[in-house]
Order: sequence, then C-alpha cells, then structure tokens
Amino acid sequence: MNFINVVYMIMFFFGIYLVSFFVLLHYRNGKRLFDSSEPNRYPSLSIIVPAYNEEKSIAKTLIALLKLEYFGKKEIIVVNDGSKDDTLKIARGFAKKNKEIIVLDKKNSGKADSLNYTIKRAKGELMAVVDADSYPEKDALLKMVGFFEEKNVAAVTSRVLVKNKDNWLEKYQVADYSIIAWTRKLLDFVNSVYVTNGPLSIYRKKVIEKVGGFDSKNLTEDIEITWNLLSKGYQTRMAYSAVVYTSVPANLNGWIKQRVRWNLGGLQTMKKYQKNIFRNPENTFGYFVIPYVALSFFFAMVGIILLVRYLWIKGAFYFYSFFYSLRGYNFFRYLDINIQLTIILIFSFIFLLISLVYYKTGFANSQMKKSSLMKILNYTIIYRSLYIIPLLLAFYKIIRGDIGWYTK
Repeated sequence: MNFINVVYMIMFFFGIYLVSFFVLLHYRNGKRLFDSSEPNRYPSLSIIVPAYNEEKSIAKTLIALLKLEYFGKKEIIVVNDGSKDDTLKIARGFAKKNKEIIVLDKKNSGKADSLNYTIKRAKGELMAVVDADSYPEKDALLKMVGFFEEKNVAAVTSRVLVKNKDNWLEKYQVADYSIIAWTRKLLDFVNSVYVTNGPLSIYRKKVIEKVGGFDSKNLTEDIEITWNLLSKGYQTRMAYSAVVYTSVPANLNGWIKQRVRWNLGGLQTMKKYQKNIFRNPENTFGYFVIPYVALSFFFAMVGIILLVRYLWIKGAFYFYSFFYSLRGYNFFRYLDINIQLTIILIFSFIFLLISLVYYKTGFANSQMKKSSLMKILNYTIIYRSLYIIPLLLAFYKIIRGDIGWYTK
C-alpha cells in the first residue's frame, strides 16, 4: 500500500474519531451546557487585572467589574505593569472614586510576573484574573463560584465571546471563539478543561501558591497554570453560562501575532509536561489532554505537508495536462482509481459530513446561533486555512530558538 495513502487514511480516521467524539459528547450532555450550581457560601474574592498600555480599554473594563454581582467580600486590584501610556492615571482615577479598587504599580515584567506579584497582596480566598480589555457580564461570578463547592476544583473558567465584530476578520473570530468555547465546555464533561482563559477565570489562591504560581517564562500563562493544576491532580471546570466579552485583533497582523504566541506557549507547555504523558490512569491529564493537544499539533503539521505536496505535484500535473486537453486529450482517463483511493474518498466524505454536523451543532449553541451551510464552508475553507500561517511561524521560531514575546 502506498505510504502517502496510508497517511491520508490515518489522518481521516483520527479526524473522524475526534469530531465524532465531540458530537457524541454534546448529544449526551447538551442539556447540561448552561448548568451552574448555587454555592452554599460566597468566599472572599480578589479580582486581579494585569494591565500594560491599556488606556483604550481599562476604563470600560473597570466599569464592567464594578457592576459585577457578588454576595461575598470582593476587591479589584489593578496591577500596572510599567505602562508607557495613561493606564496608571486612569486606574488611579477610578480608585479615588471607588474603595473597591486598589492600584499597584511595578516595572514591566510580563503578565505572569504581575499576577505572582499581586497574589501576595490579594486578601481573597479566591482570585479572579481578568484581562484589561475584557468585559464580564454582571452575573458571571455568580455562575462560576458554585463550582468551587467541589473540594478538588482549583480553577473555573468562563465562556469568552467577541465584543468587536465589525470587519471580516472580527466576524470570523466570532465563529472561532464560539466553537472554542463550546468545545471547551464539552471537555468539561470528561474532566479535561486544559485552558483557563485570561479574559476571566477564577482560582483557589492557596492552591496557586502551593503549585508555585504562574510561570513567567511561558508565553501563555493561562495554559501553563491549567496544566500545572491538572498534573497535580486538581480539577478544572468551565461555566458556559458565565459570559465575558473580549476585544479581538482587528487586523491580520495582530491576529497572526496573537496566534503565534498561543502556538508557542502551547508548544512550551507540552515540552514542560511531556513527562506526565500516560501517567496516573485515574487522571485524564496524561491519558487524554496531553495526547489530544500533541496530536492536534502533529496532524496540523502533517496536513500542511500533505497540502503543499498536493499543490506541488498534483497542481503541476493538472496544469500541464490542461494544455493537452485543449488538443483533444482526455487526461481524466489516466487517473488511477483503485481501492485505496476509493477508501480515502469515502473517509473524506464521512469526515466532511461529521464536520458539518460538528460546526452546525457548535454554532447553534453559541454566539452564532444559526449558521447556513455556506457560512460554515466559508468559515472552514477561508478562515481556518489562515491557521497555517501562525502555526508555521511558531514552528520556525521554535526551531531557531527564537521565542520572543508576542501580544495581540
């Protein structure tokens, strides 16, 4: 059997398996997507807002945080990470008018270091982390805190939706964030939430201190801290009904920088925790989370290689054949249709059908609500193809050892 055909079959098999896995998870647990439990008590809470050059959004973020409903003691701590604009001035202006708000100022050293710096000064039993360009709905905390009734739960994350949706890229990201959030909630049903997102997540402060805080060397501290918690046997949860809106990149350059950072941080995290793979059978971290993320990266790269190969070899063949077809030759009769190709075509057709069901179901239970077949195909063919760019750049920088700091 042709090696390339075997690769295609393996790719489609795992694609069908994973997409079917999420579809089945939804149909088994779909009625519980928006469930949130009522807490018996409301622990004290510190809301930490790391901010670096966020003068355009910090005011709106603080207004949203002041409107948050919570029945326990809470404080809002803005930590200015050496901003060069008016972020500190704006934050201090809010602090003068609102006793809930505390402002800390430090030299620039990155988000993770800012969080570690602030943890020591936070008084809450729980600590929420909110990006300075994110805006939680007023009941978000109430929908999240009940999950901490489970003693082994160390972190709870929220559903991130897109606030700015004017141009074509922003609208594509509405669909993207919708699918990401829906998929992440499905992973909650198998104890595998592997990212507690930056726009809004809540942690047990003593547990974060126990595991050593946030990793200042990792480009995606939200992924790393989640893997750190999972590797120690703690559980993470997602409150799908707790919504936070975030500002997404409005241009392709900003989007690429953001996704390069995500990919680099993910690769860094995998390398750091690779020793945990297939350990502790009672914990899904080593037996599902790490293999799932690793396979996602691996198959993405294999897919890119296959695409380049197809465009180069097959594209050149069809290009030259076109000129012969103008002279009356029917080059289609020379196509080699055999059992291997037939199986690949069947696999690809099944994968396409299940993928359409996957996206249709995900969009129907998200910010997108209803999506036509054309919109789904448009999203998968055009937008998802863009993922190739930051993924290749991330691998290129990993190979060169050039891991710089990327922002959105």
